[in-house]
Parts: sequence; structure tokens; C-alpha cells
Amino acid sequence: MILEVVDLKKSFGGNQALKGVSFSLGEGEILGVVGPNGSGKTTLINLISGVLKPSSGNIIFRGKDITNLSPNKRAKLGIGRTFQITRLFGNLTVLENVLIPLHYGVKEKKPDEKALDLIEMVGLKELKDKKASNLSLAQRKRLELARSLALKPKLLLLDEVFAGLNPSAVAEVSDLLKKLHKEFGFAMILVEHVLKALFRLTEKVIVLASGEVIFEGHPKDMAKDEKVIKAYLGERFAHGFVRG
Repeated sequence: MILEVVDLKKSFGGNQALKGVSFSLGEGEILGVVGPNGSGKTTLINLISGVLKPSSGNIIFRGKDITNLSPNKRAKLGIGRTFQITRLFGNLTVLENVLIPLHYGVKEKKPDEKALDLIEMVGLKELKDKKASNLSLAQRKRLELARSLALKPKLLLLDEVFAGLNPSAVAEVSDLLKKLHKEFGFAMILVEHVLKALFRLTEKVIVLASGEVIFEGHPKDMAKDEKVIKAYLGERFAHGFVRG
């Protein structure tokens, strides 16, 4: 296992966002995390990446308990992430955004060459000198992927990478993720609402509702689960998804 989440709980005042979430992820495996708004999906990603500390429970990464490690230490161990709302340096160029983790993170011997390779890999080579603030949403998401890859992650956490994209951009980013996963072999956890795109990438999902895991398994089985239908999918969508 590359990741084990054990009885993870998180409270914000009187609100219990996660109520004992447990699951495991194998090397190179892709896991989808779905559920209604407010179910605890982003909280889970923030706990794994170290942005938040759990109220209780443990996070084991490659056999090491990282529950109390800072985000930068987790990044150096091989946990990368993107954000639901992209967090780039808007006043810096595409190239400069990718150079930052190469200078201050992994300290690549030839950072300029590596940055250009990563930019080309995500399809932004022609835009290397363009400021991040002037990129389209799809381009910003690609840039955030390149920046995450600069840290050579063993586990990549993607928080709604398809959100806000039109169907053609969704297809392009989905194909890009497949290509990157095949080339680098990292594990991925994708928090997502665009289910058709998600299910093209993974055969394993967990469904969160009110801070609890109500389903773990194959997407096709998820669409037939009564708890999932009631809490998230709705009868009409679930039946259509099973037929599809």
C-alpha cells in the first residue's frame, strides 16, 4: 500500500466534517472520491496533503506515519496536489511557475531543462513566456499539473481538476492524465463531480456522505447502491448511468 487512511476524523467547532474515514490505496492505483457538496471530500484531501490536521486517526504513506508532518515535508516524501481553485503565481510566467518547485523543492540539477520538459508534456510549450494570469482555465489547470509533477510525486491529489471545463477540455485533460499516469506510474486520488470523466480513469471509487464512507468499489456497482442513490445520485441519474 502507498497510502492507508485509518479512522480519520475532523471537526470544525461543533461540525464533524469527517466521522472515521478509512481506506487504502495501492502503488500506481487511481481512486475516485465522490459525494454531495459538504460531504467532506476536500477536507479529506486537505488532511492527506497536510493543509489540515485531523482531530483523530492516522495517515500512513509508504509505511511511514505522516499524520503530524507539515505539507512541505509531505511534498518532499512524494505527495503532490492541485487545488479546486488554481493557486498559481499570476504575475509570473508559465516557465517561472514550474521553476519554483524545481529550485526550492527537489533542487533539480538542470531546472530550466526539466521545467521545459514538463511544460511541453502538458501542452504549454508555446506559452512558456506567458503570464499565468493570462491563461485560460484549462491552461491554468495544465500548468498546476506541471508544477505538481516537478516534485516527482508518488501520490497525486487532484481536487476537481475537471471543474469549469467544457466537454472538449475535459476530454483533453482526461487524456493527459492517462498519459502522465502511464509515463510516471504515480498513484492518484481524484475528488470529482464530473463522473463520466472520472470513471474513464478509475475502476475504484469511494462515496462520502455527511463525512462517512457509504460505498467503496466499482463505479457500476456504485450506481446500483441504494445508499448512494439516496444520498448523491438520485434515481433517474443512477438508472441512466447503469444503462450507459
